[in-house]
Amino acid sequence: MFNIVSFLARTGHTHESLAKKIQCSSGLIGMYASQKSVPSYEKIEQLLKLGMTIEEMFGQETAEQTRLFVQTEGDLQNEANSFKDKVGEAIVELLNGGFFKLKQRPSASQHSAPSPKT
Repeated sequence: MFNIVSFLARTGHTHESLAKKIQCSSGLIGMYASQKSVPSYEKIEQLLKLGMTIEEMFGQETAEQTRLFVQTEGDLQNEANSFKDKVGEAIVELLNGGFFKLKQRPSASQHSAPSPKT
């Protein structure tokens, strides 16, 4: 839930002073405060640049979900990077260990079939 009242109280802005900063009427700020209107994308950007928090913009629950998502996304990125590093190390190890080198041919004694018993 959009909470401009909290933002106004925290920052010390009045309806008029905030309206000047984001180039709108103080009446529109009043409509935001009374939940009769929500800001446009452009106004949201301006409010965020002025320091409005995620909690003030979208409510506490959304802010917590956003933080969890960002943390989870970061964890997944770390896991992906770790996996990529491990795969790279394994490839280097295989190449250095001669995995792709031609195998030596077995000697004739190893290759000959056993002679039939008579």
